[in-house]
Amino acid sequence: MDFLIASFRKDLGRWRQDYASILIWLSIPLLVGGLITSLMGGGGAQPHGLLLVADQDDSLVSGLVAGAYSQGNLGELISVEQVDLDEGLERINDGDASGLLVIPEGFGNAFFESEPVTLELKTNPSQTILPGIITDVTEILLDGGFYLQQLFGPEIEKISSATSDSDIMDDVLVASIAVAIQNKVEAAAPHLFPPAIDIEIVEPPPAEPGVSLALLYVPGIILMALMFSANGLAGDFWAERKQGTLRRLVVTPGQLTGFVAGKALAALMLITLIGGLTLIIGFLYHGISFSRMPSALVWIGLSGIGLFAWFSVLQMIGTSQQVATVVSSIFVFPLLMAGGSFFPFAALPGWIAAIGRKTPNGFMVDRLTMEITAQSAWSIDAQSWLILMAIAVSGLLVCTWRLHSGFARA
Repeated sequence: MDFLIASFRKDLGRWRQDYASILIWLSIPLLVGGLITSLMGGGGAQPHGLLLVADQDDSLVSGLVAGAYSQGNLGELISVEQVDLDEGLERINDGDASGLLVIPEGFGNAFFESEPVTLELKTNPSQTILPGIITDVTEILLDGGFYLQQLFGPEIEKISSATSDSDIMDDVLVASIAVAIQNKVEAAAPHLFPPAIDIEIVEPPPAEPGVSLALLYVPGIILMALMFSANGLAGDFWAERKQGTLRRLVVTPGQLTGFVAGKALAALMLITLIGGLTLIIGFLYHGISFSRMPSALVWIGLSGIGLFAWFSVLQMIGTSQQVATVVSSIFVFPLLMAGGSFFPFAALPGWIAAIGRKTPNGFMVDRLTMEITAQSAWSIDAQSWLILMAIAVSGLLVCTWRLHSGFARA
């Protein structure tokens, strides 16, 4: 036990002085997480466009056309600004608006008299969605005007003739036009407004609040920090080998196990610290209850020990430190990709997510996700805890065996 404590204090003291490595292990996952969070959180703004209207007719009909673009829900997407033609052309050419609508002089009279008329619409080529909406609305308005002429052409002609002869229409003419319009509406109603389908509205059960996709990135980011730090700390066995420490331990009865246990305990402290800081940042940003912090922290600590143990085994496979570094790197990045660190399992196809959950870090990510998104703390099942402890213990045993079998004597 004394040797275990001495080994723990030695390694913790040496690793604590390596501030640069610790900052790198912590900063890379935080940088990746910050970029992902900014991308996920920056997509909530609703696009808003500006339509410039050069109304050269200045009539009642042209005013109705210009006002149609800002009515109802469409007004939340598009703002309409009246401009003269020269200003409108200059601004649309400079890309200061989504579109420019030119209503020519005589548009109102042409509508009343069923004469051809052309509306000119210029859109901003640097935008895609909003100019398309403006174009669609313009086509709908033109179609609406055509069908309005087809249905109420005689009445519109009477209004046009009466207003051209006098500013005031007599009551008899107004009444006759109103009756004619009403009769046509009633005749067309069965075709325009068919009987509605009877719908029975059933109140759905209250849905549980969903989990945001940004929150699902948190466990993967934490495991990324654990894997970087565990892989970096595992490389310390090569430093011990170069210093001759391992050769002396092999010939000292009963000390090698305490040496490995002490090194694992020091790694546990540092990895838990790095993972815990990442966890706290995620909890604060997403408003997760800190009642789940102890259970999540214990899971992170055990996960870190398991990763450290098996990365140490990978380090001992190589014939040199350079080869060992290449071998461990070959495993790190594919595991990060498959294990939910770059893409949460919820965003992956089902068969890919199923494979990812079978990887060691994917298993750890999946259970940590369960813990921080569950209704209460300590939601990870007992079997998962046993599997995680088996991963850690078996890795340390293999690591100790590898030291006995030749790595320390080389």
